[in-house]
Amino acid sequence: MSSQGMKYLSVGEEFVGYCVIRRKELKYKKSGEPYLKLEVGDTSGRLSAKSWKNAETLFERLKTGQIVKIRGQIQWYQNFKELNILQIRRIRPDEADSCQDLLPRSRKDISGLLQKFQTHLDSITCPYLMKLLTLVFEDGFPVEEYVKMPSGKLWHHNYLYGNLEHLVCLMDITDAICMHYRQLDGELLKTAVIIHNVGVPTEFSRDGFIDYTTSGRLLGHVYLALSRVHEKIDEIENFPDRLKLHLLHIISSQNSFCNDDPGVKAMSLEAIVFSLMKFMDMQVNAAERILHYDKLPGSEWTTFNRLFKRFLYGGQKLKNEGADESEEENITAPVEE
Repeated sequence: MSSQGMKYLSVGEEFVGYCVIRRKELKYKKSGEPYLKLEVGDTSGRLSAKSWKNAETLFERLKTGQIVKIRGQIQWYQNFKELNILQIRRIRPDEADSCQDLLPRSRKDISGLLQKFQTHLDSITCPYLMKLLTLVFEDGFPVEEYVKMPSGKLWHHNYLYGNLEHLVCLMDITDAICMHYRQLDGELLKTAVIIHNVGVPTEFSRDGFIDYTTSGRLLGHVYLALSRVHEKIDEIENFPDRLKLHLLHIISSQNSFCNDDPGVKAMSLEAIVFSLMKFMDMQVNAAERILHYDKLPGSEWTTFNRLFKRFLYGGQKLKNEGADESEEENITAPVEE
């Protein structure tokens, strides 16, 4: 059994382990011969995988969301790693306990991040904002479940506790930037950070692999967050109208610098800062993984990346290069649009 997840293996190495089937396709060579193309995932992330034998039979027998055991070899194809499947089978009943959770997860110190999150939470002293945070995280919506969620599906922080990483990073940046720009309302910014993603438990499912729910796909996390926050603000007696409007504006304009057409554009100082901070953390988190996984063998450059619409340079010595795995920062699956 491979001691590492498949994403951590080098080209030519053998993988033997459990994966969840995220997607399956029956494809055909130019000769008309069929082959099976899968997207499979384990705790390290996801890979494209191909089986060249018994393609039609496997396509019928294997189901999306099913856990399988695979023996294969990592290879390089069109500038990306993929898994050449040599053997594949459904798991046996006696193997179920050993492969219950194949979702990728943060490799950072979760307990340390939770302590930081609580410290930031405790720094908010405005009674209205404190009351709002209390109400948002009640009614079967515990903080523990919220921070365990991913923050994205394919782009950024797309793993368990990704949301916790994202929130703590944004609040750390808030503290730093407020030291230089004294006119910023740091408590308002931190409150917006904490609650801007409260839609993600509804937006994403974690049933075998991370995917959008129907509500998440149709409504999106911004609407889902606005809905809950608006509802809870209305339960607080005498909540200041200006504070309500400003907080809702920050949440609704959070993607001002993330999307070409964000809908609502940031029009206050806090809203501008919030959207810029979010955009930076999303980009850097994605770029770290791309630089780790998509660098061409023997080159200082990655393949052309569709997310950034450019090549990325990886010739500089990375901070954790040569460190033990236990010391590495979080690195998960590459971003693919």
